[in-house]
Amino acid sequence: MKSNTEPVTRWQQEPLAWLVFAIPLGTIAACALLYAIASSNSDSLVVDDYYKRGLQINKVLDREARAAERGLAIGIDTLRDGILEFSLSAGAADYQPESLAVRLSHATRSQVDQTLTARHAGDGRYVAAPGALAPGPWYVDVSSDDWRLVTRHHVNN
Repeated sequence: MKSNTEPVTRWQQEPLAWLVFAIPLGTIAACALLYAIASSNSDSLVVDDYYKRGLQINKVLDREARAAERGLAIGIDTLRDGILEFSLSAGAADYQPESLAVRLSHATRSQVDQTLTARHAGDGRYVAAPGALAPGPWYVDVSSDDWRLVTRHHVNN
């Protein structure tokens, strides 16, 4: 009869046993972390009334098309130091309303967006006072009831 001379090792001392347990435990830990991240951050891109939002987008596109039909264009002269100055060119028509709605939207920081009114200063020039603006790219959205123009301008401080 042969005697078994191999030493008996416990499972805690076997590296292969730890590898077998580590893979599922790591997967469970990663899933728990991803679940915590997903449940704490809302998905702001999804809206409940997506159909209504889609209809609003079509209205906005219609307003931009009407601005193009009229030959309207804006040129930003100044957007700094709390002053917004821009010119509105109306192509062949003489179109200069007394006031225009202006929305200033920062490209990356929605908490600093502003809505204001620009007053006509003569010769197709308009002036508004948005206050201090954060540096970076800004979208200037100028509109009336039936048309809309958007341009991008970079603010340096």
